[in-house]
Amino acid sequence: MSDKIYKGHIIFDHDGTLVNTEGPVVELFPGIKALLIFLVKEDFKLSLWTARPRRSTLEIINHLEIFSYFSQIYCYDDGAPKPHPAGLAKLTQGFSKLDCLHIGDSPGDFQGAHDFGIEVVAACWNNANTVEKYSQLADYTALNLDDCKKIIKGKFNV
Repeated sequence: MSDKIYKGHIIFDHDGTLVNTEGPVVELFPGIKALLIFLVKEDFKLSLWTARPRRSTLEIINHLEIFSYFSQIYCYDDGAPKPHPAGLAKLTQGFSKLDCLHIGDSPGDFQGAHDFGIEVVAACWNNANTVEKYSQLADYTALNLDDCKKIIKGKFNV
């Protein structure tokens, strides 16, 4: 970790959380880039933890112009894949687990975060039908990015 003092460490999932990969065109969910900009300006460290292979992850986040927001990226082929918490352990070195938050959209995300001992936000903006189910699996549930931003502000007193 650098000498920079961060308010917290936010670890994002890729598919279904940052990036909509289900349509004919791979694109950011509306408002994601603005959220990333806000978090960086507020002095959060951002990382990416994905079950996607590194090559395609880098291609997508470079194409969508969000690569520069992430300090670290841990992909499927970097070691133990999700939901194994080894990726989270590597990404969060130097941070207290209380200062970390994972944002993901699948039970594997929630399991990996909880197995590692950090809180997780269920990103339900990709599928509103998951709110009820995921509210029982995650620490927080966000139906949209405004909800997510409020959760982050509340957890980290921003």
